[in-house]
Amino acid sequence: MRVHDITLTRDFSSDDLKCISMKAGRYLSEIILLKPDAVIDVKSLLGMMLYPLKKGFVITIRTKGKDEEEALDFMCEIMDSR
Repeated sequence: MRVHDITLTRDFSSDDLKCISMKAGRYLSEIILLKPDAVIDVKSLLGMMLYPLKKGFVITIRTKGKDEEEALDFMCEIMDSR
């Protein structure tokens, strides 16, 4: 299992969340976002839409599985770069 904390540098739109969820489906590993008030399965589009990701939020990214390192790298890059 890999875990990384990150502070969001921007707001994520519903289109961003949809794209992230779809791209996360490429990975075999479980990808979870932990917020103080929620546990979000990144591969679940509904889960992603229910909990907005806003600038300044501190989230924990947790990956677990065969390609957990690649999945964590993907999530860190996408959460930081946009």
